[in-house]
Amino acid sequence: MNKIALIGNYPPRKCGIATFTKDLNDGMKENGIDAVVVAMNDGLNRYDYPAKVVFEVEQNVMASYINAAEYLNSNNYDAVILQHEFGIFGGTDGIHILQLLKRLRMPVVTTLHTIVDDPTENQRHVVTELARLSQKLVSISHKGIELLASVYGIPESKCVHIHHGVHPIGEVDTERLKMKLGVTGKKVLLTFGLLSRNKSIEVVINALPEVVKKHPDVVYIVLGATHPHVIKHEGEDYRHSLFRLVNKLKLEKNVLFVNRFVSNEELFSYLKMCDIYVIPYLGKKQISSGTLIYTMGAGKPIISTPFWYAEEMLADNRGMLFDFKDSPQLSRRVNELLGDEAKRQAIGRNAYDLAKECYWPNIGKQYYDLLDKMIAEVGVPALEEGDEPGDTPYAIPPIKLDHLHALTDYTGILQHAKYNVPDRSHGYCTDDNARALLLAVMLQNEVQNVDEVNQLTSIYLSFLDYAYNAQNGKFRNFMNYERQWLEKEGSEDSIGRAIWALGYTAAYTNVCNFHHHSNHLFMQALGSAEELTHPRSISYALLGLVHHSKVHGDPRVMERVRSLSGKLFSFFNETIANKWPWFEGKVSYANSRIPHAMLFAGMYLKDDAMIHRGLRILDWLIEQQFTDGIFSPIGNEGWLTPEHKARYDQQPLEAHGMIDACLQAEEFTNDSMYADYALKAFHWFTGENDSSQPVYDFATGGCRDGIHPQGVNLNQGAESTLSWLISLLDISFYLRNKNRLLV
Repeated sequence: MNKIALIGNYPPRKCGIATFTKDLNDGMKENGIDAVVVAMNDGLNRYDYPAKVVFEVEQNVMASYINAAEYLNSNNYDAVILQHEFGIFGGTDGIHILQLLKRLRMPVVTTLHTIVDDPTENQRHVVTELARLSQKLVSISHKGIELLASVYGIPESKCVHIHHGVHPIGEVDTERLKMKLGVTGKKVLLTFGLLSRNKSIEVVINALPEVVKKHPDVVYIVLGATHPHVIKHEGEDYRHSLFRLVNKLKLEKNVLFVNRFVSNEELFSYLKMCDIYVIPYLGKKQISSGTLIYTMGAGKPIISTPFWYAEEMLADNRGMLFDFKDSPQLSRRVNELLGDEAKRQAIGRNAYDLAKECYWPNIGKQYYDLLDKMIAEVGVPALEEGDEPGDTPYAIPPIKLDHLHALTDYTGILQHAKYNVPDRSHGYCTDDNARALLLAVMLQNEVQNVDEVNQLTSIYLSFLDYAYNAQNGKFRNFMNYERQWLEKEGSEDSIGRAIWALGYTAAYTNVCNFHHHSNHLFMQALGSAEELTHPRSISYALLGLVHHSKVHGDPRVMERVRSLSGKLFSFFNETIANKWPWFEGKVSYANSRIPHAMLFAGMYLKDDAMIHRGLRILDWLIEQQFTDGIFSPIGNEGWLTPEHKARYDQQPLEAHGMIDACLQAEEFTNDSMYADYALKAFHWFTGENDSSQPVYDFATGGCRDGIHPQGVNLNQGAESTLSWLISLLDISFYLRNKNRLLV
């Protein structure tokens, strides 16, 4: 076996997984095995990787995962070792990585750095798929293997325990470091790691006053920079809260913060210098800790909270434990050890005896031997049904946001364009900014530049905030380019769309401030939802209400779901059994949103009558709008009546609505017929339509405004472009989950 690839984070990216990947590679290299690295980028920085990194995967860009698989296959790598942590891959719970693994034609060993004992449905799916697509799963702790068996049903024969590696630490001049830090002659407590709230440093600081009473020469060193993702979302708020606590307790002489990311060599010096290493982590559910085993390798005593890995590694007098958040107990443990040097040394020796078995060259050889055995046993793994990377029946374009950005300024998204040039004469509307807000939230796990998406989210959410008229509790709709509202109250449709977008945002945004803002607006708008009278407007609002209720379970929202569902259902009481089942004598625009909302709400409420009514209406709309295998939506030049169907002008929002409704029906029925209709509606955008011309503009990323009798309307307005982009995401999510493709 000559060619091995490691997939994971890698320095100069600063995180524990990056360090682990490098150390594992170095450990293998000392056994004469030099692997290459496929490095995960995080969207925060561009990294100057060494030559060992042969491919970079953009965390949130699906095509990047598929390209990585093609690279590994075409360059004949013999095996892959994947470092898995939910947060380092794109998609919900890092689900994007599965698309890479499904395409690999070599054995895979996956190291699980996190194993959750109460997984969400999606986390369970990700882990079970990792198990299916890997020849072996490596757990750093025995507890992890127990969890994989008891929680996920993964046989123990599929799992292997390999310790976290550790570096040999030779003699270090600690006195020189103590002198530089001003702690000569002091007793040193140490905590190391990227700073974040779950490290619970405040628990140690609160324990110090009782320690200082007995040992006034104690200094507690907090070593490490703030985690870059914490910096991104909340800045240095946590670190400054610790500063304030230190000042409040008058511990300025007893606490030292070293705010930077240190190399292994520096860390080893700090570990050798300390008298006690303290791990105050907040949560029990952690199956690995590099800093814990590194400290064991330095032969230093550890006092830790009883998270899983600590319980396992510090058993048999290899360390001491204290309860979570229990500062008084920690005080007693520290005072006990500081007052008993013989006990400190005994604990340190016991820890060291285990750690020296885990030197990285030994760990690297264990991984190599495991891969060698896998290749001998299975050779090139056969792909299972549904995983075939070739002969994919559907190809979809990548996400391209150029035209979305062109249409968006600091106020919001402009309604119209002349060709692809934004047309300012028509200004803005709530309808389009609500659609754009929904899109922006959908994009948060799909693009690499998350800052860019967050900026768009802020703009569209701000527009809806300004659109809300507190005097009447309604949303205004139309605003001219001079930012003047043209009405005091918008249409029912615009109100319904605003509620939809706000409910979706409050349910799914990753940014807590966006959640608070959207949720506040959403709750303010609940009253106006009850006043809606048209089934289409009710359907828009109902979609947002169900999204919100599914995630948050607010009784007030649930009551509105039941009320509006009943109201929507009743519109068809007199017509549903007829040949013409529609609630009125004309079928106009966005018709599929009505069965879409019925199906979505019915499935949430477990209301079979609602579901089957939605299916009946959707089936009828499908019958009216698919001709000779292509989607031919109802045109707005006359609409659909019992006597006549207008063929033109066909609008992109009709394809978008049909896609959503059909995918909702497929989810309930598990009937691929509905998915096929959704795919046909999607391909209306790319040229399978009555004009045989693409409505999507592959050059700009925009969507043309529809189909006329003479051909495609070349203007690229907001409604059309948003309909396209949301449809693209919807189809992408569906195909990804069904393993039928990917872009």
